[in-house]
Amino acid sequence: MHPTPADGQALALPYQNLRHAMLAYLRKQVTDAAVAEDLLHEVFLKALAATQRKGTPHNLPGWLYTIARNTVIDYYRAKRPMDALPDDLLASDPPDNVASQALANCLKPLAEQLAPLYRDTLLATEFQGKTLQTVATEENVSLSAVKSRASRGRKLLKESLLACCQVEVSGSGEVLDFQPRHATPVCAAPGSCA
Repeated sequence: MHPTPADGQALALPYQNLRHAMLAYLRKQVTDAAVAEDLLHEVFLKALAATQRKGTPHNLPGWLYTIARNTVIDYYRAKRPMDALPDDLLASDPPDNVASQALANCLKPLAEQLAPLYRDTLLATEFQGKTLQTVATEENVSLSAVKSRASRGRKLLKESLLACCQVEVSGSGEVLDFQPRHATPVCAAPGSCA
């Protein structure tokens, strides 16, 4: 890897695309949302410094998740140097399916194109991490109504994604690869997978 002037800019798009997924990963590791935000910031500062020294790696998402895992380990070591690390942290591997991660980056732009009733429910529950009960309380509707909206929204999102991309999955449902369908108008939205 050789450094280039664009290495700092090379992290801008991955930051936007992976921010929510990495933040969710960090929240599972530390449980405190504020600490997770701080760690996410630290991850991208470390990544920026590394790309300026060594260039941008080929598997950028995997590399960023490795930095995230190591940052969490450093956090626990600094917090209680004498305590052992949580068992599940050492066993948890960051997502290594790059195709699945890349396809996941298409979901938010596609969700934002749904009808407001479904869009707002999906954005709140799937992207902002709110519970269905919290959304029901905030919107002053029944929990069953929010469950119905979320279910219908996921179905519409899946239809939009499949209209936008040809997806190859394994027998277990793991995303193996995908190809954007460039002729599909729904894929022309900024940030979609095309």
